[in-house]
Amino acid sequence: MKRVFCGLLVAVLISLTGCLGANFQTEPADEEINPPISAEEQQRMDLYIAVMKAAFNEENGGSRFIAVHLDTLVGLSDSAKTEVLKELTDLSLQVYSFEDVKEDTTKFEFYDAEHHSQTLDGTVLWVVVEEYSETRALITGVSWFGVLGAVFPTYEAVYENGTWQLKLISTAIS
Repeated sequence: MKRVFCGLLVAVLISLTGCLGANFQTEPADEEINPPISAEEQQRMDLYIAVMKAAFNEENGGSRFIAVHLDTLVGLSDSAKTEVLKELTDLSLQVYSFEDVKEDTTKFEFYDAEHHSQTLDGTVLWVVVEEYSETRALITGVSWFGVLGAVFPTYEAVYENGTWQLKLISTAIS
């Protein structure tokens, strides 16, 4: 009788395990959460990174932090935007989305409760895409560090041999 009971118990446990296993779902693969970056997206990333670095090198408000207006990075997924932030760490070790730090009083001085007057040893970067194709672009990089401190270099960009070649065509200064 003991053997029959043990056999039934084992059979029940095996069937329950099978049922639970059938309904068990694994975590989604990393590719499902963060799909791989496409070649076109990588090309856009390279352009935006090159232009923001060039604008920063024209003039900046310091490198204690960099904040990037991610909403200006047209055509990029969230994971690609995150990669752009990582690529800018050679300019500053502290690189953020502007949205995450825009109210931080250790990074910005405000002239009223809503408006930024300047950065505190940091720079805000973004791009304005005027024209874009796979081989050419007309794009402005913005390096902002105060209401009276910003540069707006505009570049004609040509994609050659896997890299963007930037030609400065105009600069506005505030």
